[in-house]
Amino acid sequence: MSHPSHVLVVEDSRVQAKIISQHITETTPFQTLVTHTLAETRAAMMEHRGAIFVAILDRNLPDDPDGEIVPLANSLGIPSVVMTASFSEEVRQQLLAHNVVDYFIKSMAGVTAMERLIERLYKNLSVRALVADDSRLFRHRLMGLLHNLNIQSAEAEDGRQALEMLTADPSIRLLITDYNMPRLDGFELIESIRTSRPKDSLAIVGVSGENGGHIAKFLKIGANDFIVKPVQVEEFTCRVNQQLDMLDIIEDYKRMCEQASA
Repeated sequence: MSHPSHVLVVEDSRVQAKIISQHITETTPFQTLVTHTLAETRAAMMEHRGAIFVAILDRNLPDDPDGEIVPLANSLGIPSVVMTASFSEEVRQQLLAHNVVDYFIKSMAGVTAMERLIERLYKNLSVRALVADDSRLFRHRLMGLLHNLNIQSAEAEDGRQALEMLTADPSIRLLITDYNMPRLDGFELIESIRTSRPKDSLAIVGVSGENGGHIAKFLKIGANDFIVKPVQVEEFTCRVNQQLDMLDIIEDYKRMCEQASA
């Protein structure tokens, strides 16, 4: 199955747009589409929607005084990364309200970080995850965040169901599990699944409204990482992507070892 492989670059400065586009094409395997106005962007998103896996957005377009560019991408289901010249808590809240994947300050460091992120977003198109939590509302919250990261996700309402799903589907690479669940709690779930799925095969992120001892126990029994409720979007994105990066690094290392010994 082929995945969309285009990055949409939206930037009103033609010089800046060329720099970003050229940098992406030179350092990644992706093709770029470039637009400079809201009208051009809307047309490109509609025409090439199935080919775009992420949009790099400038919030300050000449024909977009009301900041429609970010909600436009969100309404079309196109993950968006925002490059901004300035940052404040008000800007952060506005961006998060429209489900942006992440945001970066316009600088060379920001462009480099953005490129790493879009490579991860492309790889995530092949990633399957499972969210285990007895709260339907919280499950769907996390699944929405995973969707923004291009990750396919399934849900389990308790630890027993999660264990059955993980056993039946070895393609799942990421488990996000709550601690307090009926039938089988998060600790028992991790202990059970670690008998057959080691850390280099399945990344597990524990979630709980309590910290302290819960963090230590999650990590001691086999979780790769831990997040405290309420979940912060930026922390969630960072921790999930870091765990998937680590799985890729281990997989590449194993492949190199096998090739060297062949």
